[in-house]
Amino acid sequence: MPMNNYFPGSFRLLSSLVLGAALLPAIANAQVTAKSTTYITEASLHCDELDVSVETYCEPNERLDGACFLQKVKLRQSGTDKFSEKLYLYEDYLKDRSLITQLACVKGKGDKGKEDKGRNKIVLSSTNLGNCKSCEWDDYFSETGVFLGSSREKFGATNFKPKALPGNFLQKHGFVLDDNGRFTEIEKVSVKRIQREGK
Repeated sequence: MPMNNYFPGSFRLLSSLVLGAALLPAIANAQVTAKSTTYITEASLHCDELDVSVETYCEPNERLDGACFLQKVKLRQSGTDKFSEKLYLYEDYLKDRSLITQLACVKGKGDKGKEDKGRNKIVLSSTNLGNCKSCEWDDYFSETGVFLGSSREKFGATNFKPKALPGNFLQKHGFVLDDNGRFTEIEKVSVKRIQREGK
């Protein structure tokens, strides 16, 4: 006679529930272990009244310095304490290496066209030393942390819509350029993706 006939259906159901409950901690522990491999690097910059930080979320990868799938950009005005957060999601991150690699505070002009310390801007850049010129891009933010526009076309997904750049974009928004058409950098910080020792 089959063993199941010795036990009423309710008992078999209870046994299944008990077994399932016993396995839940093991399943939860496995999920925690899998997620614990994710590490975060952070870079920060102070530009006049604006504090900017970039958090990069990565996983160890044998072939890459770090397989990074998310970056959070946090902008806070020290005067008003106004805060905003921008998300950059890299769904195909094993191939898409166009992460934010540096943030810079650059000189800006005031309303009357004069250089003004309080008008300095933020530029977030993705650079790869020329290995893929089309993968490089810049995102531009005002002195108050407002997103102005991006040269990014297809790389990364964000929680805000990129704005097309008109030909006079940099002049229109008061970016101070040198004779070679480059930004006048006040301070620049590199965004690392490699996990530090002991972290």
